Amino acid sequence: MVKRKVASESLSLPSISIITPCLNRVEFIETAIESILDQDYPQLEHIVVDGGSTDGTLDVLRRYEHVRLISEPDEGVYDALNKGIHMARGEIIGHLNSDDLYERDVLSEVARCFVENPDADMVCGGATVFEEDAGGGATVVAKYSERRDIALSVRNMTLGVPLPNARFVRKRFYDRVGIYDTRYRLAADRDFFLRAILAGASAVYLDRPVYRYRCHYGSLTIGTRGHQRLDMVQEYLTLAEQYLNGAETDKDLRRYCRRWHGRETAFAALVELSRLRVGSAGRYIRRGWRHDLGWPLHLFTVLLTWLARRSRGAIHRN
Repeated sequence: MVKRKVASESLSLPSISIITPCLNRVEFIETAIESILDQDYPQLEHIVVDGGSTDGTLDVLRRYEHVRLISEPDEGVYDALNKGIHMARGEIIGHLNSDDLYERDVLSEVARCFVENPDADMVCGGATVFEEDAGGGATVVAKYSERRDIALSVRNMTLGVPLPNARFVRKRFYDRVGIYDTRYRLAADRDFFLRAILAGASAVYLDRPVYRYRCHYGSLTIGTRGHQRLDMVQEYLTLAEQYLNGAETDKDLRRYCRRWHGRETAFAALVELSRLRVGSAGRYIRRGWRHDLGWPLHLFTVLLTWLARRSRGAIHRN
């Protein structure tokens, strides 16, 4: 545990464990660690679960004596998070990616939300997505701080952005709904939060950014592209179909999963058509149409969005 700036109220504040999954992040890991050290919070544990880095990351990590470090092969980021959850001593669990960082002094606000709301299972805050330029400057790409965008809702876990690292969870809640399903290498966060919603999770909100996502080529989900983006689509479709095929799925969840499924199959079909993979595109079209007879509307909507983005990109390049 990091012990620092202990105030008289610290005995009543919950302990917090932050878990960082990591693999070959020597260029970013120190910034992530320092963002934990910058937190003015007395009862804080930082666990780093390394997958066997070979690029100097471990040398950086070993300079920080407060970090609880394990380094061994794993089955991906969610397997690493599950290991950290099992290790954690804190009452509250948060996740910090090795290439991201927290806003300063947010954990004290998170803790007070839990103290003031003892029945809350989660505290959900906002997030900022940024890119760094060659000179070290940061440009904000997106910002999520409105209640609609940060809500623990079916909409955000399907059509929206789940913002998993801006959500803090009581450890006992994992005992109630389970940990991350490692069958999903890219979508286990959406699966977990959908299960949490169906289990009746209670959430309170901090209507401000608490987390900063770094957008770069190696990001696992932020700004993903190419084959990995299609891998993500496959997981999204599997997850959506799980609920679409469920006899007991409620109408609200079914409605959002149908829209999500339609959007993702339309996107994948267009990608495959752009690569002249007509057979694969046809399979996505049939897969989408099977769950929604109005599927061509999804294709039209996604096509318009795609064309608009390509047009903006052409303008920026000129």
